[in-house]
Amino acid sequence: MKTKPFSELRKKMTPERIAKSKTIAQIMLLHINLLELQQSLDLTEAEIEAQFKDFSSIACELENQLENQEDIQISTLSRYIKALGGNLKIVAHFPNKEITLAQFD
Repeated sequence: MKTKPFSELRKKMTPERIAKSKTIAQIMLLHINLLELQQSLDLTEAEIEAQFKDFSSIACELENQLENQEDIQISTLSRYIKALGGNLKIVAHFPNKEITLAQFD
């Protein structure tokens, strides 16, 4: 089977398809980062569930959103991070400054 460089395949993609592919890649990276965060905190799902009884439903909801490539709801992401012991903060980065758009406590 003859293979082609990805750059050649990308040239044939529509701008819409390129945008969708970038979005899918970002969602997959977010999923990986969240799993790595849980592991780096050395927390098992059982330990988290002991502290937050609805963690299973939060994790399942977030997992479904990630797997189905739907828009991730900020409220779900915030609850997930809170269950891991953190807080979600949304920051816009500009060349000369940073603006906190929202902080969820």
